[in-house]
Amino acid sequence: MEKTAIKFLWKYAKQFKWFFLFMILGFIVSHAGEQLATYFSARLIAFAAGETAAPDYWHSLIFYAFIVFGAGLIRLLGFEASFFLMAHFLPAAKTIIVSDIFQHVNKLSTAYFNDEMSGRVATKFAQLEKSVIEAFRTFGNVCDNFLWAVITIGILSFIDIRFLAALTIWLFLIGYAAKCLGKKRLELSRETGKEESLANGVVVDSLANYSEVKSFANFRFEQLNLLKYLKLLRKADSREQKMKAWIHLTQNLLTTFSMLGFMLLSLAIFKSGAISTTEFIYAISLFTHLSFMVFGMTWIYSNISQLLGSMQSALDTLSAEPEIVDKPGALKLKADKAEIMFEDVDFHYRGKRKIFNKLNLKIKAGEKVGIVGPSGAGKSTLIKLTDRCFDINKGAIKINGIDIRDITQESLHRHIAIIPQDISLFNRSLKENIRYGRTNATTEEIINAARQASADIFIEAMPRKYDTVVGERGVVLSGGERQRIAIARAILKNAPILIFDEATSALDSYSEQHIQKSLKLLMKNKTVIAIAHRLSTLREMDRILVFDKGKIIEEGTHEALLKKKGMYYKLYNMQANGFMGITPAEARKK
Repeated sequence: MEKTAIKFLWKYAKQFKWFFLFMILGFIVSHAGEQLATYFSARLIAFAAGETAAPDYWHSLIFYAFIVFGAGLIRLLGFEASFFLMAHFLPAAKTIIVSDIFQHVNKLSTAYFNDEMSGRVATKFAQLEKSVIEAFRTFGNVCDNFLWAVITIGILSFIDIRFLAALTIWLFLIGYAAKCLGKKRLELSRETGKEESLANGVVVDSLANYSEVKSFANFRFEQLNLLKYLKLLRKADSREQKMKAWIHLTQNLLTTFSMLGFMLLSLAIFKSGAISTTEFIYAISLFTHLSFMVFGMTWIYSNISQLLGSMQSALDTLSAEPEIVDKPGALKLKADKAEIMFEDVDFHYRGKRKIFNKLNLKIKAGEKVGIVGPSGAGKSTLIKLTDRCFDINKGAIKINGIDIRDITQESLHRHIAIIPQDISLFNRSLKENIRYGRTNATTEEIINAARQASADIFIEAMPRKYDTVVGERGVVLSGGERQRIAIARAILKNAPILIFDEATSALDSYSEQHIQKSLKLLMKNKTVIAIAHRLSTLREMDRILVFDKGKIIEEGTHEALLKKKGMYYKLYNMQANGFMGITPAEARKK
């Protein structure tokens, strides 16, 4: 994605060049008609005032009136044609721009979303799209005013060359003032956009965690936290609005004094006999219109500065380059079975200690491996690296002998189904959430997957059954019900690699027991990696790996590890005695 506002605009302007060309042609026709109408209006006034004596006086007046009407009709049709073109162009441009931004944001890495609040990203997304569309609409106004100004200046210069000299000086002063003031507004607008996105991000973050705010009775705290950001936004916005007022005042004063100067110049030229009464009336009419037109253009320039500042503020956040990218010519993974290999893998998060140092691990195709260990041992990191949420620093991770960096991310993710501890569902129907596992699945396949996951029991009990909307993040459902929907989704996906990240740790014993049957069915013929706090859930694993400080310190079956009486034995006994968790230090001491 382009990193500057001008380049971003130009990218889309090129795609719709024919719309802009036809729109400009419509403006040219419109302004030609307007100039004819203005000129013959002046002729009509001069003729009516008796400048020219003619025997067909009334017929001539009527003739001029019809010419003015015809020219006005040409102006109207030319302008409306441009308006209809813009009405067609803007919705089409909006669709493409929103789609492109959405595509780019979804290519960004997990690390990016760890650093940026989702509410702030969403605000910047909307801010960029709105600013671009408004910029294109403003461009239409600029073209309209600019063409009118060029035609008018050309006509005034033709009437008398002294008008050209006066207009050149006048336009220089107007342009210089607009540039200086606009530059300052651009800076202030960029700052306002930044503060606005931060404030909106706080609002979205608070609303997304509404249940926590309510349960901790911290509405007052959230309100005060938001007020801190709103005060900063108010200061930034106030500075921008004051600059806007100064720009408006300066431009109005320049316009008012310039009108007086031009009228005095026109009177002097008329007094010298260099121009006729018609030309004098025409010149005054043109400049009066021109002065307001140029004022509008300079005001538009100020607004463009504001739009560019808003766009740049959004691009500063959204134009980040994806950290994880496909290699040119990357392969599409196609496999029914999957062997996973970690070969001398080194990895550390940015600015943090090394998690893995020359980690070697082989998981055979169809093997079921459990992962245990104290917090911070590297369990979740192992899963994230397998799914290529992050790239490793050294070594290689291979699936069926192919480095995952040589595989397209899309095909890699299609071969992995992850059931996390915290299931996130869309605010859509149960049917749509299950179908997310395979978006082209039929209703019959969805119902069958729900039945295999033992989810059909509670779904059928709901008033709208599979059409029930589950609310944001699935709040309508219990933890066990969300887990069963996630299992149904994974069954439908039917990926050869299955990953459980503490998938049952938050469930009560009844829900966990109910789900175990579904999990056994789901794991059949799959390569499984399962992280579990409840070590009893790992009895069915072919092999259990015990991690500590990024290293595999023990491995074997459940029974074999208990016989070793190492860390796994200590962890298991602590849970059996009622402990639900353990720190790394405690595990090593016990």
